[in-house]
Amino acid sequence: MERIKEICARFYTAMPIPLALVKPNGTYVQSWPEGFLGIVRPEFASLVLEDFKLQKRDALHPLISYVDNGFFVGVIQPEPELFIIVGLVSPFRHSQKELLEFGGAAILPDHLQIFVTMLMSTPVVTLPQLKSHMCLLTQAVTQELLTEDNILFSDSVSQIPYSAEKLSHARFRQREFANPHAATNYENGVCDAITLGRTDLLIPRITASPGGSVGMMSPDAMRQRRYSFISFATLITRAAIRGGLPEETAFLLSDLYCQRMDSLTSPAAMDQLVLGMAMDFCEKVAESRLPQQVSPVVQKALSYITVHLHEPFGMEELSQYCNLCRRSLTIRFQKEVGMTVGEYVQREKMEEAVFLLRHTATSLPEIAACLNYSSQSYFTQQFKKYTGETPERYRRSRVGR
Repeated sequence: MERIKEICARFYTAMPIPLALVKPNGTYVQSWPEGFLGIVRPEFASLVLEDFKLQKRDALHPLISYVDNGFFVGVIQPEPELFIIVGLVSPFRHSQKELLEFGGAAILPDHLQIFVTMLMSTPVVTLPQLKSHMCLLTQAVTQELLTEDNILFSDSVSQIPYSAEKLSHARFRQREFANPHAATNYENGVCDAITLGRTDLLIPRITASPGGSVGMMSPDAMRQRRYSFISFATLITRAAIRGGLPEETAFLLSDLYCQRMDSLTSPAAMDQLVLGMAMDFCEKVAESRLPQQVSPVVQKALSYITVHLHEPFGMEELSQYCNLCRRSLTIRFQKEVGMTVGEYVQREKMEEAVFLLRHTATSLPEIAACLNYSSQSYFTQQFKKYTGETPERYRRSRVGR
């Protein structure tokens, strides 16, 4: 066992992925980092080892399990009465709030903050990287050659289909509580109003009774509201895109509202945000200066410009991205948008400059550099041409600076 401890310590020094030596009954022997020992509920280790046995793994066939919320945990059996637990790790960063929620089920209450601090310092690890890491660790402790094909990935959560019996049970509960799902014509009415950019139609439609509920996606009331919010945001984002709002603008707006929703703790505040989000989408569709119907290739060009506005690019790059010759794209763009590509890019840069001047403290040289103008003086010249004022005067008159 001492040799295995030394190998684990060296692996953790080289790559700080948590490791723990565990007995078959789930009792911890030693862990890396050291503080990890004793803060995890013993039943968590037992469940992980039970999965290892159920999957009929052995010393030369490790297991990686998907735990929940994007976390992986690996199990290696270097000796008959000893296991190495690798992880928890995740392929993306989690917020402190998400880690606290996840840790509530696996970590002893008094040690939750220690757990969060440890995981926030753990490197991001993808599934292929974890397989490679475990392959090398298994070879080191067993002294047997191993390939990544020997490692089984068990995603038991996503592999459980819902049987007819479970669906029938859910239908029975729905009938017992007389709580049908909202009629689709409610959603269609709201989405149609947003696609048309008609706030006069949206207000009566969104405030009308939906004639049912969105269903129960979580037994937790606030989590249910969050899921409902995201579903609704997805629907109206697509409706706004159909109405002519550029895709990247619509998706970015949806992301911003979802981020704002995630910080709310009051049901009333969340309901208010739903209405505000729908109105904002509707108004932006109405204010959009683009025709409601643009071809897919022009929409692709608009999306490219939105994403790459801070980068230098020309018609050559844009036409290649759209799989269209330069002349054809130029003609189609001007016909459908009502201005040349250069005029559209210039307008978008000026609108971004207006936003930065009004709502941030970004300096004029920084704004000019961000928007790829050759000099601050040229940026000032273009800005005055667009607004009738110099950037300095515009900022002073709008924000009192």
